[in-house]
Amino acid sequence: MSDEESFLAKVLETPADDTIRLVFADWLDERDDAESKLKAQFLRATVQFKTTGNTTDEIEARQKELQPLAAQLPTDWLAVVSWMKIEGCPAKRAPVGSLWLYQPLFEFVCDKRWDEMAPAENTNVRFCNDCRESVHYCDTITVAREHAQMGHCIAIDLGVIRRENDLAPRQYWLGRPSAETLRKEDERCQVDAVSQEREERKRQQSGAASANG
Repeated sequence: MSDEESFLAKVLETPADDTIRLVFADWLDERDDAESKLKAQFLRATVQFKTTGNTTDEIEARQKELQPLAAQLPTDWLAVVSWMKIEGCPAKRAPVGSLWLYQPLFEFVCDKRWDEMAPAENTNVRFCNDCRESVHYCDTITVAREHAQMGHCIAIDLGVIRRENDLAPRQYWLGRPSAETLRKEDERCQVDAVSQEREERKRQQSGAASANG
């Protein structure tokens, strides 16, 4: 393998192979530029964190540690190499008759990870062989909310700054909620800084493409 695309193809082919990731990280370090150094650091961190447990809480803790690194990296690269939890899985609905039956889809977390899904032609979509659903990679919380409201399985980029229940739609009250309640709801529904920056970058790229076209 002599270039980055070859390494990425190998990661897609054998996502559980830590050796490939570590060799990839060494190769990136040899390029000696700032972005490659960050990528190498991210790859080594994912391998290290992989051995620290696989419960939902442990995965979320690792994702918080990786967030500052991921926020600085290209999302198309992250979509290939990241280990992300799957959220909004319809297969995790409780049986009929359960009190949890009416819980919104966006609150269900799958026990599978993004890297365990079968790659599709579109690098932002993978397929879960267990629940027979497509899983959508979301590079911003805005995109994630759109997919969640449509009942899609999603994997949210590790660079996104997460908040508790940040996929749920805005709540409304019949009575008059307190100012503190409204403040917390506004905060929960905000778009994080990383997502804002990425959405702005996409708008600029779209505008430039339209101007050139």
